[in-house]
Amino acid sequence: MSDDGLYIPESSITLRSIVGKGEFGIVYKAVLHDEKGSVEDFVAVKTLKGIFSFNDVRSLAEESQMMAKFDHPNVMKLLGVSISESRTLLIIMPFMHNGNLLSYLRNNRADLTVENENMTEMIEEMAAYLLSICLQIARGMEYLASNQFVHRDLAARNCMIDLNHVIKVADFGLSEEIYARNYFRQADMQESGEGPVKLPVKWMALESLNDGVFSEKSDVWSFGVTCWEVFSLGRNPYPGVDPFSLMRYLDGGERLDKPQNTACSQEMYTHPYNYTYLLVSYLTLKNFTGERNRLNYCPWYTVSVFYSLLPL
Repeated sequence: MSDDGLYIPESSITLRSIVGKGEFGIVYKAVLHDEKGSVEDFVAVKTLKGIFSFNDVRSLAEESQMMAKFDHPNVMKLLGVSISESRTLLIIMPFMHNGNLLSYLRNNRADLTVENENMTEMIEEMAAYLLSICLQIARGMEYLASNQFVHRDLAARNCMIDLNHVIKVADFGLSEEIYARNYFRQADMQESGEGPVKLPVKWMALESLNDGVFSEKSDVWSFGVTCWEVFSLGRNPYPGVDPFSLMRYLDGGERLDKPQNTACSQEMYTHPYNYTYLLVSYLTLKNFTGERNRLNYCPWYTVSVFYSLLPL
């Protein structure tokens, strides 16, 4: 890496393969070389694809500036930035060998499912494991909130897993399929007038859907939906509900159904504070510090212990 802060010469980066595509960006698996040309490590390189607007470039630059400030084991770290020959910004991050959380849950669904409801110990162990994933996400989000950062797009697809299975909160926007199915474009134009804004409606809080307000509390709502994704093992939230109809669906009092997973007990789901999952109604009135503390004090992260700590 160059001595000029986080700048990495493009000559030090060798792109290998595409590991993710979003509407505006591409993420590559790449090799980072030192000044002698020796291989240092595998990295992920995020860049823009196709024809991109000034706002796209600005968003990528802002993302790199924010990431440069973050230093937490459960938040994606920035290694550096570079400029390509086409004069677009490249964001260089650690390569996540186990991919994103959504794909992990889906690909390992069979191994994470306990079919026999009588296997209580195994069910509690699985609940413990899934709750530990939620705890890591909560820790990362607590750190972001402590730095006055509002994520706006927390979801399983935007959490990455490193070689040691540590969860990292990130914001990749990798899946075109997910974007197409669960996002819609806001009718209002951006300030620049360059185009409508795409919103992750199925993860958004009611105040965000109704009034366009995003805050730490709306991030906590998204955290609840993400927990639902974890316990449903990567299923699509609000199945059968069109994104355009979601606001009316929620305003009518409807919420996410209980995940079809033995690791999610009926007692946990039917707790009086439940709205989406894991007390989303309650969580939207609290901050990530409070939620992380509740998860932290579950010594084995079992359903029974976790449930006993919930407010009545």
